[in-house]
Amino acid sequence: MSKPHLTAPGQIARGIAAEHIRAGGLRSLLVYAGIPGVIVLPLLITFGIAYASERIAALNSTEISVAAFPTENSAYWVLNFGAVAGALIATYAQASSMRGALGDVDRYLYPRSWTSTLARWLYYGLLTAAVSLGLIAFLMAVLPVAFPEVYGDVDLTSMIGVRFLLTVPIYAFFACGFGIGLAGLIGHPAAAVAVLLFWIAIVEDAIIFIPNGGKVQAYMPFLNGIWGTGQFLVMTPPWGKDGALVWFGAVAVVIFLLGTGGVALRRRPRRARH
Repeated sequence: MSKPHLTAPGQIARGIAAEHIRAGGLRSLLVYAGIPGVIVLPLLITFGIAYASERIAALNSTEISVAAFPTENSAYWVLNFGAVAGALIATYAQASSMRGALGDVDRYLYPRSWTSTLARWLYYGLLTAAVSLGLIAFLMAVLPVAFPEVYGDVDLTSMIGVRFLLTVPIYAFFACGFGIGLAGLIGHPAAAVAVLLFWIAIVEDAIIFIPNGGKVQAYMPFLNGIWGTGQFLVMTPPWGKDGALVWFGAVAVVIFLLGTGGVALRRRPRRARH
């Protein structure tokens, strides 16, 4: 049977449609990992903290008090949990598509290896970006009304609020591209997910403890991306917020391109042994 011939845009469109079918269903990644990790947990954590803080603030105690949350801290769990969960799902989806029967199907349907990786980035990246945008808008609209004592200063229409609406989806999109590129380099689902989570959760924070760690940390991609959205962080990158977001996007693109090259290398047939 000959391979189906499609142009590169046709292969990308096919890849997006195929990934939507693969990710759909009641037993899919989106149901078992996407909805809990990207949507439910960020909401539960945010509202749980807000409820506890509001109760403490209502006590009017002189021994314990809660400071009001500014707009700059209202998107913390969407950035640090929701967007990261989306990136982990994209990482797993890419790595698992390179192995076994799925890998054989992928090679057959996408003669140009980069089209399948780009299709997955577009699918998971845009989906995670859209969900992140909805979460940001929902939280910043509801929190000051439901919890006025601690979230009364949060303003969706402020400069920071509008910046969140514009930049958090961008951060989520490039986080997925970073994860897909990493999966292409590593090629093993569990290992790729573990390395990405280890990098985000431990390396970028712990690197400050090495000599000149503060200067090194200022170049960490995910911290730059979070800082670039407008979220408050105790760090000073060597550029402004827009530059920090561009830096994160550039690093994500480089990792994605390297991972796409890794996928192409794995597809090359091994030389027959004589």
